[in-house]
Amino acid sequence: GNSLFVENRTIIQKIDTVLSNLLLIDTLTTSDNTLVFSITKMKNHLILLALIPLVINATTQNKLHYGGRKPKSCLEIKYIDPSINKNGVYTIFTTAGASYSVYCDFTSDAPFVWTLIESFNRNIGVWGSKVPLAWHFQRPYTQNVPHYQASPTRWSDFRLTLTSMRSIDGSNTTTHWRATCNFNDYAMNKTKDIDRNNYIRQNTCDVNLMYLTAFGCHIFDYVVVRGYACVRCNFPFWAASNIHATFLSSHTVSYCGRYKFPNSSPAKQESDFGHYNGYSTKHSCASYGHSTSNWWLGGLYLPESH
Repeated sequence: GNSLFVENRTIIQKIDTVLSNLLLIDTLTTSDNTLVFSITKMKNHLILLALIPLVINATTQNKLHYGGRKPKSCLEIKYIDPSINKNGVYTIFTTAGASYSVYCDFTSDAPFVWTLIESFNRNIGVWGSKVPLAWHFQRPYTQNVPHYQASPTRWSDFRLTLTSMRSIDGSNTTTHWRATCNFNDYAMNKTKDIDRNNYIRQNTCDVNLMYLTAFGCHIFDYVVVRGYACVRCNFPFWAASNIHATFLSSHTVSYCGRYKFPNSSPAKQESDFGHYNGYSTKHSCASYGHSTSNWWLGGLYLPESH
């Protein structure tokens, strides 16, 4: 910090003054150029030696985050510093200790805290998209296909590395995942709340998003599609080697709990929150080409449990 720099600079100036006085005395008492040269070298070396612990100390301080602890998720940040409640970009660490940037949401679902792992718009997420590298967003979370992973506020086409996602998922505080629509509008204060008419929240015990690679029926904690909600309902959910995780609202009437979302039919596939091999423009994640789908890992902030 600046105060540390000023303090260190003052110390160095004092050392330099003392050594300069020493050099002046020796210069007056001898005409031996070699001796003057040696003293000058000694002065420089002593200054450098004096700098070493200061540089090491400053470098160490700059590398310390959150009091030297290394949170693996935004929720772990919250446990380290409960006063943090502002959404935005934060530094977290992989299991191996490598730092990277993520977008944290502390407010929209409090007391849930969420870490963004992927965000993409319909133009790049739609099945068969011709946008360069669009295939990155047609893959499940078992594959390492990062995209602008150092730019977590790039809502149109962002995805973390598999290592980073697995690290967040591996945090003992990560218990849930969710999918939202157009969170970027909320992040940029264009809306006062997130879109609650199209939303999924699920626990990682019933469906671990990071390892899903097949079609199956699952009990979901909470699902809202086009304003129609269901709690602890049995729904079809799908992912495959070349298919992004997707909620098939058009097929719920035919599979699993056979819950019917109004205005949906197996005859016209509606993939929600991803894949988009067929979609409804009434679903806000797919209303426009620039509409975004956002995927998160997180959990409940329960300070009394820590």
